Amino acid sequence: MIVGLTGFCCSGKDTIAIYLTEKYGYEHYSLSDVIREMMVRISVEPSRENMISWGNQLRKNEGNGILARKVLENNRLSSNCCITSIRHPDEVIELKKSNFILVNVDATRHIRFSRMRSRNRAGDPSTIEKFVEFEERELQIDGHGQQLMRTINMADITFVNNFSSISLLKVSVDGLVKNLKSRY
Repeated sequence: MIVGLTGFCCSGKDTIAIYLTEKYGYEHYSLSDVIREMMVRISVEPSRENMISWGNQLRKNEGNGILARKVLENNRLSSNCCITSIRHPDEVIELKKSNFILVNVDATRHIRFSRMRSRNRAGDPSTIEKFVEFEERELQIDGHGQQLMRTINMADITFVNNFSSISLLKVSVDGLVKNLKSRY
């Protein structure tokens, strides 16, 4: 089963992917890694702003589903893998050609902003107002840019991650995995 994880920044997608990898042996692929690898090869700083710009240009030049196609082409996907950084509906359409389930990982804005502040990455917004602006850039509804809300709306399941501890999250992810196995 290929599990896709989408959702707003700091909702916990990568944390869940790491847990799926560690406990269940899933392979983890990120659509952002496709962009990052291209940028590193030509010595361009893979900042969030640069990656968004490159991703938009790549979609414009090669089609909106290009990142998903590249992951599918470049990797021999196992029966258990998860894919993160899914931000465009056409990426979902490409991935749905496989045994694919899309999970929207959700958390309240306040919790996501708190998580962002805790991780303290260069370039992350430092105020809630800048955080809201940051999120709104991912919400366009057409074209080659990120269309996160349209992507979220394509999810088969929504998983709410308002947990205050990793241990509580892991217990809930165990339940999610059991649910996925029984449903799909």
